[in-house]
Amino acid sequence: MKKITFPFEVKRGSVAVKIYRTPSNGCESYTLTYWQDGVRKRPTFPSFEKAKDEADTVVTLLGNVDADVLTLTSADRASYLRAKELANEAGIPLEVIAAQGLQLKRILKDTPPLVAAEDYVKRHQTQIPPRAVADVIEEMLKAKKGDGLSDGYLKHLRYDLKKFSKAFHCNIGSVTGTDIDTWLRGLDVAPRTRNNLRNSVQTLFGYAKARKYLPKDHDELDAVARAKDGDGEIEIFTPAELAEILSAADAALIPFLTLGAFAGVRHAEIQRLDWREIQFEAGIVEIRAKTAKTASRRTIPLLDNLRAWLEQHRAPGGPVCKYQNAASEIDDLVRRINEARRATWAEMNAVAPDDLKRADERAKTGRAKGKAQRGKRRQRGEVPPGAATAEDEGWAPFAWKHNALRHSFISYRVAETQNVAQVALEAGNSPQMIFKHYRELVRPSDAKTWFSIAPDGKGNVIQVQMKKAAQREVKELLITLSHRALAGRLED
Repeated sequence: MKKITFPFEVKRGSVAVKIYRTPSNGCESYTLTYWQDGVRKRPTFPSFEKAKDEADTVVTLLGNVDADVLTLTSADRASYLRAKELANEAGIPLEVIAAQGLQLKRILKDTPPLVAAEDYVKRHQTQIPPRAVADVIEEMLKAKKGDGLSDGYLKHLRYDLKKFSKAFHCNIGSVTGTDIDTWLRGLDVAPRTRNNLRNSVQTLFGYAKARKYLPKDHDELDAVARAKDGDGEIEIFTPAELAEILSAADAALIPFLTLGAFAGVRHAEIQRLDWREIQFEAGIVEIRAKTAKTASRRTIPLLDNLRAWLEQHRAPGGPVCKYQNAASEIDDLVRRINEARRATWAEMNAVAPDDLKRADERAKTGRAKGKAQRGKRRQRGEVPPGAATAEDEGWAPFAWKHNALRHSFISYRVAETQNVAQVALEAGNSPQMIFKHYRELVRPSDAKTWFSIAPDGKGNVIQVQMKKAAQREVKELLITLSHRALAGRLED
């Protein structure tokens, strides 16, 4: 290392500062000499290193015409220089830091900014480990199974999220609301299905936030609009339509249909229901927590006409519904109803069998073209099974209405009891939901007709037991629907 000789000069441009070695009383001491505003300055320092640092600062400031800082007190100068050093380290101008500090003071008032910052970091993680969408889905499903959620709910959740996982092979934190919205719109599904998928994704994101895989303020789903689902319109069956349904149904499907129509049990709940939970002696249908959609137990009165239907199929135990896919059975039922309507129409209008065959061929050709255009998935509003010739031939087709058995029970039960709270308990809904959607859909007289539909025990599939005036009304409706055969079976 080169030996230092004194006086040691630090020079930048035309500005020069000299350092002298000036020991005093046996201690090392170093003195700077320079001129500022016509005055000679001679500060001293206990070490050469500190004197050298100060000399570098002085020549820089004097050279930049920022010499005012040199007139500060030694404490102020030290504070300024340290602040400048920290500002340089942060890469932010000192005056910007001062301005931001003033804004923080105004916002936080007496709360120290450091305390506020620590709280923010605690609530909003800045370092979140990446987690793949598929991994979070599997972890969540295992957790919910451990929480005792029903197999039906877990199956539905897995089905929805499997679609989501196929579309997003990435970290869950990378999925944006815009991406989800684009994906949902591109599926070309019915509004209700789209909203159900959105709800499943929302459940996934809620779990991810709870596990700290996403920040607590994650709000990407706010950008995903809910589809407009027919303005929430509730569809119900008329008593005449239900009589027609039960008349055409296979015996094995009767418990499924009547539990929906006369107890309001959800389709998924019926498929999980055991005969031991239909307590004939107690006069109730018990929906246990593990069976219920809402995971809470409820009981429903076993009404007289429902008891009569179920007694014909009563078993000591085992599943009430034998079908894993009731939807396909309902399609077959709709087809049988429409075939019966068409047969009645043809008989009433003396239509020859050859004309029916030609109409069938035309309909078959039309169905093939339509299927090629749309693919395999049935579209909402499509011609129902067995009704392909209805429009051309001029008879009224029958179409299944979404969730209409349950909707019908709630509507007619409210009209019968005039007690929204009671029906809410029986249906497993909130009173607010019942009051909003079901309160004025039907008349009390319609309710009496609905809950009088029962088997007659004489070999006939169905008998509608009701007052003469109501019976005539239902009979006329059936004739209007071209179902004269069923109308003729009503009691006189």
